[in-house]
Amino acid sequence: MCASRAGLLAWARSAVAAAVITGVYFAAPLPAGRSQGASPELRALACLAGVMILAWLLVRQVERALRPGRFLAEQLAMLLTVVVVVVVFFAALYYVMADQFHGLRTRVDALYFSVITLGTVGYGDVVPLGQGAKAVVIVQVIFDLVVVTSALAVIVGVWRSRPWS
Repeated sequence: MCASRAGLLAWARSAVAAAVITGVYFAAPLPAGRSQGASPELRALACLAGVMILAWLLVRQVERALRPGRFLAEQLAMLLTVVVVVVVFFAALYYVMADQFHGLRTRVDALYFSVITLGTVGYGDVVPLGQGAKAVVIVQVIFDLVVVTSALAVIVGVWRSRPWS
């Protein structure tokens, strides 16, 4: 398959996956602002389990992306799918913890805050107030900076080291 066709198919799959993942986020019955229901230890354990699953998913996608014969467009599309999963995962956490944030009332607010945190922009219109919310934001920032950036660096590094003929 030619590079342009493979890349186009990869981007199409990534777009469909992003639409499905985002659709599930908006349709899922999440309890808004009810982070106080379970014990803090159980919430922390669930968050940690989710982050570990995200890290595993990212590693699997990078392994798939680095298989011989993959084009850069395919690799980047695969990574984008994982980034969408990461953003939506943290958005769902933020929505459930909405009572610990100032300015976060809707799912769009939570999704917006997750994207803004990924981009390390921080406009200040949504602010974590509770200790649990601050901890989750710290986890997302570290996850984004270390894991997602490392995955991108590995893919681009492998691509740049390929011999051109």
